Amino acid sequence: MKYRFAALVPLALAGCTEPLALPEASAFIRAADPHLVVAAPPGPTVSYTALPISEPLDWRQLNDAQAPGGST
Repeated sequence: MKYRFAALVPLALAGCTEPLALPEASAFIRAADPHLVVAAPPGPTVSYTALPISEPLDWRQLNDAQAPGGST
């Protein structure tokens, strides 16, 4: 019961307060002016390199080539 009372009292007090005054309408009109808007810079360029599909190679040779000391 104490927890419910502690939660409801601030809500009741906030409901009885006077609402905040809205800002002047001129601020909204200025923000919507299309002459003040700056165009966004273009995005990054993405390049695509096509890789041909090839048959799988022998994995042992690939491992030996990448191992420390090279292919021995």
